[in-house]
Order: sequence, then structure tokens, then C-alpha cells
Amino acid sequence: MNTLKTILVAVDFSTGSRAALEQASRIARLQGAKLHVLHVVDSTAVATLASSRESTYESQATSATEGARTALNAWLTQSEVPADVEVTIAIGTPLHEILEHVRSLKADLLVAGIAGTGQTVAGAGSVSGKLARKSPSRVLLVRSTHPHAFQRVVACIDFSDTAKEVMAAARRIAIKDSASVDFLHVWQEPLIASPYGGSGDTLIGIGHPTVVFTPAERQTLIEGLRHELHEFVSDAAQGIKATEVLRESLNYGNGIAAHAEEAKADLIVMGGKGRTNLRYMLMGSTAERLLTRLPCSILIVKPTLENTGS
Repeated sequence: MNTLKTILVAVDFSTGSRAALEQASRIARLQGAKLHVLHVVDSTAVATLASSRESTYESQATSATEGARTALNAWLTQSEVPADVEVTIAIGTPLHEILEHVRSLKADLLVAGIAGTGQTVAGAGSVSGKLARKSPSRVLLVRSTHPHAFQRVVACIDFSDTAKEVMAAARRIAIKDSASVDFLHVWQEPLIASPYGGSGDTLIGIGHPTVVFTPAERQTLIEGLRHELHEFVSDAAQGIKATEVLRESLNYGNGIAAHAEEAKADLIVMGGKGRTNLRYMLMGSTAERLLTRLPCSILIVKPTLENTGS
């Protein structure tokens, strides 16, 4: 990861957020960054309590804030957090409040657990997935089984400008955690639409796509990709344990997940390509699909403003 100054970790007392807290604390110490811990009390629950107890929303909000702060302070003592950690209790909609705090703190990194109170088994849960999609900062989603240093990292390379940032982040993690890195490029064999339409074809009469490459052309493509990958990652691979991997897959997200599973990776680093939408960032389709089949923790590196076309 690039040098970080401010890290925000969102916690909800789940095992996933415990791992997120420990990762955020560890990274803050390594980077000399300021750590902020945020817990959001759902305003809908506060309103429901106020109604059921025939009390005012304000009084229930005060009571909930005090109770949450007491519980959170006790919860934090079970982890080694930096001495200067700042703790905030907010009341509102969790997604909105977390994103607002990312913005107001100008956080360089947002950390959250993948499995929250719902204990999602595979893929990112609803809130964590939306955080990955909408946060303007880098997002680290942490599996409950990965509270410690990362050992096997998969860096997803697509030869874009953002991939250079992915590569740099993976290298820094490898150096700080003594981890190995697989620089992975997932590719699809080019297809062309058949000019012969079937009876069910519509509009322009295009049939099923067919492969256009001969075996020799296919091999030439593979060798070209292998050379391009080597040239692209050669500087980042210097001085670390690195492997260059080409993987063919009909779906980029599935190809990344499959390799991560086979390699027993504990972290995937990939770019969240997209464009700015107001102050939030939209991810690309590969990152979106990967979040539904996430085998390990993931660091999503957002494009810099000059690379978004905004």
C-alpha cells in the first residue's frame, strides 16, 4: 500500500470487524498512520425503540450512544489498537455515515470486515460490497480468518494505469509483510460473431461467436501476453518473491477468484476501474463480479483522478 496518513475502520462487533480492526491497527503501526474507529448505531433501531418505549428520539439516541461507547471501549481492549486511536459513535444509516466519515476525514484507506453481523459465507455482504463500490478511497475488506500479516497476495494486472498502482501496492505489502505476490493477468481468447445467422437470430442476424485464432495464432497471443506481463511487472517484482501468471477464463472475475482459491491467497489487490459519480466512485464490472465470489480479503485500489477522465 502507498504511504497512508489516515485510516478509517468501520466496526459492528462482528468477527469480521474484529479482523478488520486488527488489520487496520497493524497497518496504522506499519505506516505511522492515524487510526479512526467508527461504529454506527442504526437510526431506524433508535426510532423503533423510542416508539415502543413512548420516549423521544433524542433521549433514546443519547442512551444508545452512551451504551455503544461503553461497549465499544470494552471491545477495543481485546485488540492492540494504537494509543492515539480516535473513536466515534454515529447515529444514522451505516452506509451513509461510513462514507461521510471517509469524506470528512479524507481517509486514505477504509477498512471493513467482509462478514458482518449477517456472517456472509461467500462474497462480500451488502454493506461491505456497497462500501467497496462507493468509497472514494482505497478499500480493504477483511475476512474474519485474516487478522494478521498477509502471506500470499494476488495482484490483478490488466496493463492499465490503475494496474500500476495495484502493482505498487502489492509490492509494498510484500515488503512489509514478507509476502509472496502472484502478478496475475486473466485473458480471454478473442471471439468473432459468426456471419451465419440462425432462425432465432434478431436484428442483424448474428449467430454464436466463433474462435478466429488458429493454434499457431493462439500460441503467438499467449507468448505476447507473457512478454507484456513480464515487462509490465519487472520493476515491481525486483527484490520480492514474485510469480507471473497468465490464466485463461471466460469471465475475468471468476478467473481471478479461481486462481486465488488454488493459490490459497489471503489477499487480492485489484483496481476498481470506473468514473466519478458525484463524490463517490463506481467500480468496474470485474470488481463487481469478484465481490460476489470473494475467496479471501481484498484491497480495491481506486483510479487516481487523472486516470478517470473526470
